[in-house]
Amino acid sequence: MDAGAQYEFGFTETNVYGHVFSLVERLRLTDGDVHLDLGCGFGAIAEKCREAGLHYLGLDLNAPGLNSLRERGFEAEACDLQAVETLPERLRQVIGDRRLASISMIDTLEHITSGNQVLAVLSALAQQHAGAPLVVAVPNVGHRDLAAKLAVGRWDYTKTGLLDETHVIHHTDRLLTHMAEAAGWREAGRRDFYLGRSDQFFPADLPVLGEVTTVARFLSALSAQASPFSEVNEFVRAYVPGRVSLSTLEASTPVPFLSVVIRTQGRRPEQLRDTLTCLLGQTNQDFEVLLVGHKVSIAETIAIESLIEELPVSLRLRTRLLVVDRGGRARPLNEAARLARGRYLACLDDDDLVLGQWVERFADLARRYPSQVLRVVAVTQNITVATWPGGVTSGHRTVSSPIKRYASHFDIASHFHENESPLLTLAFPMSLFHDLGFVFDEGLNVMEDWDFLLRAALLVGVGADPDVTAIYHRWTQGEASHTLHAPEEWMSAQRRIIDRLDAEPHLFPAGTIGRLLSAHAASISAQSLTLPAPGSKPQDAHHTLGEVYASRSWRATAGLRLAGRAARRVRNRLRRS
Repeated sequence: MDAGAQYEFGFTETNVYGHVFSLVERLRLTDGDVHLDLGCGFGAIAEKCREAGLHYLGLDLNAPGLNSLRERGFEAEACDLQAVETLPERLRQVIGDRRLASISMIDTLEHITSGNQVLAVLSALAQQHAGAPLVVAVPNVGHRDLAAKLAVGRWDYTKTGLLDETHVIHHTDRLLTHMAEAAGWREAGRRDFYLGRSDQFFPADLPVLGEVTTVARFLSALSAQASPFSEVNEFVRAYVPGRVSLSTLEASTPVPFLSVVIRTQGRRPEQLRDTLTCLLGQTNQDFEVLLVGHKVSIAETIAIESLIEELPVSLRLRTRLLVVDRGGRARPLNEAARLARGRYLACLDDDDLVLGQWVERFADLARRYPSQVLRVVAVTQNITVATWPGGVTSGHRTVSSPIKRYASHFDIASHFHENESPLLTLAFPMSLFHDLGFVFDEGLNVMEDWDFLLRAALLVGVGADPDVTAIYHRWTQGEASHTLHAPEEWMSAQRRIIDRLDAEPHLFPAGTIGRLLSAHAASISAQSLTLPAPGSKPQDAHHTLGEVYASRSWRATAGLRLAGRAARRVRNRLRRS
């Protein structure tokens, strides 16, 4: 086989070459003559350029490809892209005084180590030709097939394809974007080429590939959630010259440990003032505040801004107001997460109170349990609407003592039945949002926090502190989520959350199997407690009960029974309060 012959591929509208040419045709300069194809190979788009009225000019070092182009009547010249110092002059020579309409690099950047410099040279060239666009196609090393195989130590080079044995640079979306922007290009279009099963889908019986085995389904779902490019086989991107404005201010600003998001509708200014005061009194001040006004009026916005102005400079400079006009309860959280700069994200409502060590405890947990969800404990307290001295009608008063309703230690199994971790007790690593593609489900009007916690906890685990550091207020009078939404809506949301979780494979933290076995043993024991047969003697019934009480399963599930009785006592107290 002649050198380079393995790259002789044909053009179709639906393959990579078709995707490239669709962008060329859409973005080409109408007053240009020449289409410059660098690393042209056999010039798969040459005929399409001719049909579109462009003069095709192919540059490469591959002699068979250049000869093929010349035989087909196209201009083709030798050019070494690695010779970056002489490249500008070489390009001027071959183009001459003709006008450049567009440029392409198809499956070329991954073959050269000088890609950054070549892109910079092309940017300067394009600016000399009225901003001629550049279309680039490169394989995606982040394809889910490669990710799954690498997880089991496989990295299989092939003659062509995603892992062509001649590739020297492996591109991801982030790397390609960074290279283009650093060289003076900004993206103007994309038409990526997708393949659910790439050329790396081999051997077919490898358990991590596909979506048949449990591990394959898990890895595939994780890859799809983490990256919108998990099935992209090749990136096909169009650029025009022009540097992207990269904020030097953000790059130089220290990253805070925690981003504290406070949702508010602007109707509880006094409670919001209390919440902000709690933050002002934190022993650890390494945090920023994102106040999110959700569907607030102009008057309410002004009132929130006034509260921010009241803050001492030290906190005011770390507080931002974000107004969100659309969506349900989850929308403000997603918008805030998109703009947050902290390493972790914690969320409060405008009537929550936190103790002075709230941030400090999260920071301690982050050191002990890096990358996990962080959890502290809250007590609940019932409050009602009240008029404060001075005629403040938006005040409140407590109508119960603090209630220790939530378990001190986190247990994922018990959380499937009921959320024991209100949102103010949690801090989420920002990598969940940035690297794993997590968002709060905006289709849920209630329980969006419980849904997010379950999904996150199953994937990264939870690092917990048993001490109480927050107070969760429950309104017995006035507007609150439990009064705004009917019981049927809560039940529907719960079913949706559990059904969705049950439809996918998951990781479980250590110890879960033992707890599930204990729960199963408790269920079996309960079923064995049958009524005595008619005519049996009382001592027979006592003997049966004695056997049950002495059994291993009864002893093993003692903790579960105690927890169940405690939960029932708490529910009874809540009903009476």
